[in-house]
Amino acid sequence: MQAHNATEHGPLYAPPCPFSIRRFIVTIPGEEAGRLSAPGSVTCSSTIAYSQREMRFSALFFFGLYGCSWASNYFCVHQPRTVFVKEGESVTIPCTYTFSETLKNSQIRVNWWETDGPYCHRTNQTIIDVSGNVIDKYKGRLSRVRKDPRKNQTESITIQGLQPSDGRMFCCSVTLSKNGKDTYTWQDVFGTVLNFADKKFVFQFDDLIAVMGENITIPCYYPLEMTGAANKVIWETDCNSCMNISKVTTSPWKKITTENNIQFSLVDFPTDVSLRIHNVSSKGSSYYRCIVSTNDGWVDGRQGTELTIADSSSSSSFTVTQSYNITGHRGESVTLSCSYSPYMESDVLGVDIYWRAGNISGPYVYHPYKEMVHPNYRGRTGIIRAADLHIQGLEMSDTSMYYCFVMIRKCTANDVYENIVKYGEGTRLRVADHIGNELQPHPQVVIMATYITMKFLIFLTIWILTLLYCK
Repeated sequence: MQAHNATEHGPLYAPPCPFSIRRFIVTIPGEEAGRLSAPGSVTCSSTIAYSQREMRFSALFFFGLYGCSWASNYFCVHQPRTVFVKEGESVTIPCTYTFSETLKNSQIRVNWWETDGPYCHRTNQTIIDVSGNVIDKYKGRLSRVRKDPRKNQTESITIQGLQPSDGRMFCCSVTLSKNGKDTYTWQDVFGTVLNFADKKFVFQFDDLIAVMGENITIPCYYPLEMTGAANKVIWETDCNSCMNISKVTTSPWKKITTENNIQFSLVDFPTDVSLRIHNVSSKGSSYYRCIVSTNDGWVDGRQGTELTIADSSSSSSFTVTQSYNITGHRGESVTLSCSYSPYMESDVLGVDIYWRAGNISGPYVYHPYKEMVHPNYRGRTGIIRAADLHIQGLEMSDTSMYYCFVMIRKCTANDVYENIVKYGEGTRLRVADHIGNELQPHPQVVIMATYITMKFLIFLTIWILTLLYCK
């Protein structure tokens, strides 16, 4: 990602909305607490919940069932780039890494430090060492997350009782050593920024997906107290270096024209400065960044949103499989299965799951960002196991086709990753009423059958009366 010129557009960051947007928490009552925790989960407060965001832990376990072998020859480190939090809450920040097969027997050391940014450079003090010793600022509040054997390529830290002075950027690096000597160190220079809800910011999602030909909106939010105060908005794209996670280069952003443009437009300036893209046609991934001018100056997002177009070809190195048909009962719950295989787990930096209804460009039933979920499903859906969709409180209107999308973040070269998105052929869900154990037809079917029966009886009565009259 290109370093932003603060003298041209003002500050690099700006105030968090008074809401906590990126919490990625989904709670399904009755599920065992913590059983479904995702590897990249960002968990705020003490809510018993699980997250789908970057489901690396469960993904690696799932791949292991398929006998996937060590395959990586590249060094990558990945962190979530932005986390929105509130003072007093807690947060868990993951650091996921891959490294060369030739060094798989090395000792691994993950280092953590903080900086004011805008990027991670090893000039700051380590905040927690390998023995768990914590600097005074974070004593009693910072800890390493206990490692699970299934999570051998992810390490996290948890910070409790968050304070505005924390961070604001947290960085991790990975060091391999043999015979007591360090052999290789690598990192993600973008780190993870904590944005508190009482500070200024322009918010963008880190990742979004789309299918070819879809009309999509890339959200850009700025504080409620500033809503409508935008004097100007600039959207930029084509950051060629954004997927290089160890180097900040000067590769240019290109300004997008949103006036009188059939492909790009603003949703509702100045109230909503989000970017609407009509008939998405590009392949692979592109970055889109929002910069807003207000009376207080320029504010922008940190690195923009990466938009990845789903690959509909059969040549991709992994496939997505869904069950074909399933029946559920109104008011109850149902689980739609989805699996993806095979994949070489040591190349994987993260996995995201999405579900859409109706068709492949239909509304989201499940999305890592709850704001993207359609209101009819919000609060009723979650992911269990690797990618299965769990729907609670079934309604008759839930009868539809459901499509499972899987995005894998793969390390493709040293410090470079690629997002690959595939989707299944769909699952047809039929929701039926029931009384006791007897399946009852849809109310509309009952109404239609009653109507036809009454018409037949009326016709039969008229016919009999006519015969009697003729006699």
